[in-house]
Amino acid sequence: MVIGVLSRYARPIFALAIASLLPMLARADDQITQTNGNVITGQITGVSNGEVTVRTTTSNGGQATVPYQLSDIKSVVMTAPAELTQVKGQAPDAVVAKLAPLVKAYAGLPADWVLDAMGQLADAYTDLKQDDQASAIYAQINQLYPGSSYTNIATAGQAKLLLTQGKVDDAMTTLQPVITAADKTVSPGASDARAYAAAFLVYGQILEAQKKFSDALEAYLTVKTVFYQNQTLVDQSDELVKNLRVEDPGVSVN
Repeated sequence: MVIGVLSRYARPIFALAIASLLPMLARADDQITQTNGNVITGQITGVSNGEVTVRTTTSNGGQATVPYQLSDIKSVVMTAPAELTQVKGQAPDAVVAKLAPLVKAYAGLPADWVLDAMGQLADAYTDLKQDDQASAIYAQINQLYPGSSYTNIATAGQAKLLLTQGKVDDAMTTLQPVITAADKTVSPGASDARAYAAAFLVYGQILEAQKKFSDALEAYLTVKTVFYQNQTLVDQSDELVKNLRVEDPGVSVN
């Protein structure tokens, strides 16, 4: 009788304990590769003052938080937070509420999802007519990722901001160097593909503003056929194609 009673209560307690550990176990996959080849695993908790903090398990089973210099990091593997998918289809103010804390915590981390978050946050600020905040995000990208393909994301964002201000020609002039570079790229890496996809989405919108619907369609389809590595941007291209076909039902690529 005693064993039966104990097992009856032990099972739910044990299950609860395991459930409480699942979030930590899920985040234990974060991986940093340093420029010297060292690999660090643990939970990336944030970025501040040029350092990435990582929570790791010590040899005695405890927890320790260790900082690593961003300049010593070659690449990062980290699952994107749920907030990035949760904001899909939400109002701009809701997007800002969810993504602003993420960007504040992780801006500077060399991970594509961080740039997704920054891009979507800047777009939300643009939709809210908060142009200064959007410009600040693009400036932050240029500051934190100098010389990288990520700066092309900032350029695309700046072009989109000009477009929303009705400065169509200025938007095209700003974006054209990125489009030219993309057209010369045969086999882009993931970061380049993400940046070029963002640029072609804006390029299509500029062409739509110029009533060049066939060219706009080709720009959107380029995201699906060439720079398709980022599903969020592919989904955006699908939505833009759908809206374009409503505007011009007979549109096709020349």
